[in-house]
Amino acid sequence: MKVQYPVSRGAGAYSHSSQWNFSVPWAILGLLIVAELALWDQESQLLIRILFWTIAISIGLNAAYLGFESKIVTAFFKSHPKTCDYRPNPDWRMIEFTGWGGSKLMGYFIPAKDDSKGLILYMHGYSSSIARAEKRILHLRDQGFDVAGIEMRGHGRCDLNRDWTLLKVAADTEAFLDCILAEYEEKPLVHFYGHSMGGFLAMRLSSKKSGWWADNLSSLILESPAASIPMLVKMRAGPLWKPSSFLIRRIIRKEAIRIHPDLPIRFMDAKVPQIGIPDIPVLTLQSKDDDTLGRAHYNLVKKHLEGNNENEFHLISDLEHTTTCDSTTRKELLENWLNDRS
Repeated sequence: MKVQYPVSRGAGAYSHSSQWNFSVPWAILGLLIVAELALWDQESQLLIRILFWTIAISIGLNAAYLGFESKIVTAFFKSHPKTCDYRPNPDWRMIEFTGWGGSKLMGYFIPAKDDSKGLILYMHGYSSSIARAEKRILHLRDQGFDVAGIEMRGHGRCDLNRDWTLLKVAADTEAFLDCILAEYEEKPLVHFYGHSMGGFLAMRLSSKKSGWWADNLSSLILESPAASIPMLVKMRAGPLWKPSSFLIRRIIRKEAIRIHPDLPIRFMDAKVPQIGIPDIPVLTLQSKDDDTLGRAHYNLVKKHLEGNNENEFHLISDLEHTTTCDSTTRKELLENWLNDRS
């Protein structure tokens, strides 16, 4: 089944990216090189030599900045997926659809074995894939739910790695949700399940609802969710952050504006609560000893979501951040949550 890009929009950015943007550092580098070449054949006078070496040093500093800029863009605007051998379950249905900017994408849908209690949209984490989360997905199916999901662009079998942003993935997910309605005669009850970066995406989508599912979204399930892009950038930058945080923020801001001229949220606001607060019940299942994100993201989520008495927060000692391992406690808490809402 092939469906065109839908009109339901709320959580992402939708204008096409500029393929090239005027860059002052590149212009300065070009001018410096021209000036250096012009001085090359001049008579060797003291003033000429001072000017020559001043420009040479400026060229070196400018080139160093451009190299640093390239490293930051590669680190934060390209995905870095893990490889995974994938033998798809025969019950999967493939749904071809058109996502952000006209990109051709593939969605996955696996129906409940018996009468369906509703639809769960599973959102995997950064560097993961639907394949790596299949055990969790099949467990959700065994609870009586249809389960659907997409591979984030640049992940799994989706190779759209250029100018990677989570806002593009949000737009892709909105498009897929509109497509999935064709599987139903009546609009189903919907739950979102987001793991790690998928949890950040799920919070953004559930706070900026659009389309048929806006009134049918029943609950949100977060597993060890990311809650702040600035915190993720700081963590990945490591020792580079303190001496160069100003440059890193500037590069990210400039590149994000180039990719999304209709950018709905700025870098420093890409966190809870600025991304939005869900107005539906939220279950948060957090690895107690999270060796990937630590506890800071969970604390941020709990701080801003614990005001709703329907929300639940659980620190689970036998849960790891990765989806390749599972936890009996996670399963029991999830099953109880879904039973209460089906």
